[in-house]
Amino acid sequence: MIEIQIAGAGAGKTFGLAQKIAEHYDPKCHKNIFAITYTNDASKNISDAIIKQLGFLPDNIKVQTVHTFLLNEIIYPYSPFVLNETYTTSSRCQLSFADTKGKHKTRVTKSFILKKLKNKGIMHVEEVYSAAWRIVDESHSIHCSKSKKAKVHRVLEILGFCIDKIFLDEAQDLDQTALKLFKEIGEKSVDIYMVGDPKQAIKYPESFKEFLKNNESNKLITYHPNISTSRRVPQNILNISNRFCPENQKQRSLSKTTGKLKYIVSTTPNYEDFLKKHIQSGSLVSIYQKTGNYSTKSINSKPEFDLDIEELLIEHNKNIDHELLIGTAKTWLAKIVPTQSPSASVTQFLEEFHIPYSSRTYAQLCHTINSYDSSKSNIAKYAISSITRTKGLESDTCILVLTPSIHKYLMQSGIKNSEKYNKMWNLVYVALTRTKSNFIVAVDKDLFNTTTTVDKVIADLVTLGFSELE
Repeated sequence: MIEIQIAGAGAGKTFGLAQKIAEHYDPKCHKNIFAITYTNDASKNISDAIIKQLGFLPDNIKVQTVHTFLLNEIIYPYSPFVLNETYTTSSRCQLSFADTKGKHKTRVTKSFILKKLKNKGIMHVEEVYSAAWRIVDESHSIHCSKSKKAKVHRVLEILGFCIDKIFLDEAQDLDQTALKLFKEIGEKSVDIYMVGDPKQAIKYPESFKEFLKNNESNKLITYHPNISTSRRVPQNILNISNRFCPENQKQRSLSKTTGKLKYIVSTTPNYEDFLKKHIQSGSLVSIYQKTGNYSTKSINSKPEFDLDIEELLIEHNKNIDHELLIGTAKTWLAKIVPTQSPSASVTQFLEEFHIPYSSRTYAQLCHTINSYDSSKSNIAKYAISSITRTKGLESDTCILVLTPSIHKYLMQSGIKNSEKYNKMWNLVYVALTRTKSNFIVAVDKDLFNTTTTVDKVIADLVTLGFSELE
């Protein structure tokens, strides 16, 4: 059985999910309860919320990211049995990079890298959904005999013996394959409580909507009434974000705060100081994507290793957990690169991680360092967040640096029906619903051309209820 709860931005999904888990928890039950989230930050938030409910986190309540759950509970134990494939670890290595051999450079293909990983028993994170789906879905084309289907049945039985219930957060962030595999588990093995918001689907804007539409009459799925309240966002700001909601998902505010809708123009004398102050103070400052003086490159970004370097790290540091090792190596290199020449950085890296020197390894690490240096040097005047990265976050003050494409969708100017509820539409909804008090639009004249003048942008904002920041 699957339960589905639709809840909009600021509806208290984290608290509500923790409350559901606490109510379901039975100290006499030996089975595990899984709370599955999309990110590590979300996992921590859910864990903290459960502790507030119960006073502690019981051993049999497992809070994990979706990839960790699928790897540890499905792929690692059952892929040898069902797929005749053995995996012992996972990798996030690049699937496309320049392979430097002397003076020649070639492109290493994605399929080649995936095959190489598979032969070494390494599951790339991009393949996790697909592999898990093949293990739990007997209707998949690879299960063409009764014996193969029987193996899938056996896996589902074992999951049912071991798992009490799955609570799945942020279902809108899953792709079609992930939703299909959880549907198989929920219908045939373990009860699932699924919470999500189609309006916040950015990476896969159609998947969750299609899943809901295709299962409207499914008797094995129970739909709870939509949560139409927002504890976070003031009503006057919801009045704008509700323009991006289907009629049955419009929200009303429980907040007693009167929100402020303001704009500031780049020609204002204190514009630069204003932005930098809010960036430094931790306000959410975002833009659609990097452009002009605005970068969305995280200052905490790490270098990306070629597959060969990851393999050398693992080979020469066998007693260390693979994921921990790779993460530590990236952090170490990121710290040393700004203080040393590329040559010195490579030499110290090889010594630190006990990797023998070779001209090929040296060239690959130099390429990694140069790429990392280049990305860091491209950080513009203002290092801010993309709208996508603000999803799940909140702040008293949120600042949106307006771009022509976001302006078009914010005003819904010339938007066809076929363009509604797509990625851009959802991005505007997400941007509008991060604030607990103040929503400020920053209008940079350098980002607009003669087709859309700053005066026109300001006039449009005024019609929505914005006024100039004093």
